[in-house]
Amino acid sequence: MTIHELETGRELLARIPLLTGADPATIDQLVRRLRPVHFEAGEVVVRAGAAGDRLYLVGRGRLRVVVEEDDGPRVVRELGSGAALGELALLTGEARSATIQAIRDSELFELDGDVFTALLEQDAGFAIAVARSLAHQLQASGGLTPATARPAVVSVRALGRDVDPRPFADSLVRALARFGPVALLRIDDASGSPSSALDHAEREHAHVVLLDAGGDDAWSAFCARQVDRSVLLAGREAERATAVPAATDLVVVEPIPRDSLSRLLDAVAPRTHHLAYGLESAAIGRVARRLVRRSLGLVLSGGGARGYAHIGAIESLEEAGFEIDRIGGCSIGAFIGGMHASGLNPDDMFESCRTELVRRSPFNDYTLPRVSLIRSRKAGRMLDRIFGESVVEELDIPFFTVSADLLASRTVVHRRGPVVEAVGASMSIPGLVPPLSRPGRLLVDGGVLNNLPVDVMVVEDEGPIVAVDVIRRGESADASMKPALPTIMETLSRATVLGSAERAERNRRLADLVVTPDVQDVALREFAALGRAASAGRDAMRRALETGAGLELRNRLDAAV
Repeated sequence: MTIHELETGRELLARIPLLTGADPATIDQLVRRLRPVHFEAGEVVVRAGAAGDRLYLVGRGRLRVVVEEDDGPRVVRELGSGAALGELALLTGEARSATIQAIRDSELFELDGDVFTALLEQDAGFAIAVARSLAHQLQASGGLTPATARPAVVSVRALGRDVDPRPFADSLVRALARFGPVALLRIDDASGSPSSALDHAEREHAHVVLLDAGGDDAWSAFCARQVDRSVLLAGREAERATAVPAATDLVVVEPIPRDSLSRLLDAVAPRTHHLAYGLESAAIGRVARRLVRRSLGLVLSGGGARGYAHIGAIESLEEAGFEIDRIGGCSIGAFIGGMHASGLNPDDMFESCRTELVRRSPFNDYTLPRVSLIRSRKAGRMLDRIFGESVVEELDIPFFTVSADLLASRTVVHRRGPVVEAVGASMSIPGLVPPLSRPGRLLVDGGVLNNLPVDVMVVEDEGPIVAVDVIRRGESADASMKPALPTIMETLSRATVLGSAERAERNRRLADLVVTPDVQDVALREFAALGRAASAGRDAMRRALETGAGLELRNRLDAAV
């Protein structure tokens, strides 16, 4: 392919800031000396450590610059049409300092190092432009300008022939429009050159949706290579489908039996899954926000009766117009989070807590302490009444809980299975409640290892996270006063979270907004303090949202790309 087959040489070079100020004669020489090279998405253009003997100009496509650090690779920049790469290595004579990989099918033009050096010597305007480009590059590589890595291209295709992907794609485009202009590309729109059509769409839009309606293997392969996130639609016949792509987002668009859903999740192993029956707008909005990292995650800590504050915090968050897209919790945070993920509003949760935890007192069925202080039968019946036979993977809002495995001494994350089990395991305070026995596991309260599991959610990288922590840090009594001895139940509750205090502090730093309700006057087992604790959570969240961190949270969720 010649330069003129892509576009005229001057039109290409005019888009490259590196050449701003270059003499027309220099441009003419470049047009004659550039060689076109093609890289498919996923291919490495240059590797760190390779000789820096040539310059590359990006005609179309997209590439990422990756540097190796002590804690693993880090993407420092993304390069699109008009970018130049390799000029620093040419000037210093050193090896490449970073690996550059194509993330779209890309057309590049390479220039030998000796030609580049000769042009610098004869054209002062060109030399100044190169110096300016290097300054920007060094700033970005040093971390002052963060990489703008974001899901910009999303593919949509059906798993099986019983689902038409076009209505979902149209709905997704409408939902994504909240975050900037969106292009929908079908095979007919890219019949000439798919790479050119995609490159143009990316330059003109914040996000691009590639519709793969099936029937054309070349277009399907192209879509699979280009995407940042792949959305797979599943209907009633999904179990019969084959050739499932890796790392996909699964969207179930028709109700299917629970056992079929379970087998589907096992077969696909998606990075996440959504239920969007009938293309319901709220569900599509949640899918869109998660795809473009604008979804709000909420993590709720353990803390006994102080966890009532989570109810008030959720109420203030929703009153301020925030939509909760993901919830994770530990112990009482798992209990409150599970209710909200099941569709209960703050008033419903408040009444459920008043009925179940205040009036029925589920933690007073004491027994001879061979395994635990209580039998937990009353607590089990409480969970059955609230959550019934619901399973985590069918909840309205994606949800997880954490427990601790006494046998393996590690955190267990519950994302599937009965909600009763996910919440119950997370609330099984050692010594107070019997461990939940499962094959190869003995599960107890997650607060033993991870009382504020922000780290579990942050790896999803799908948007900002709000953490509500109801356990006070650095709690201490007046040194001149003898502290009152707590009850055995209070002692067990406090001891449960002691081992995870340091981890909780680290996790607080991972959250975008940390809310710490003033509930220190509420004893961990003081379940009658429902109103006081909920009010404290409501006030704390309201104040937090008015801070700079709260305003930044809103900007991250609302701002168009």
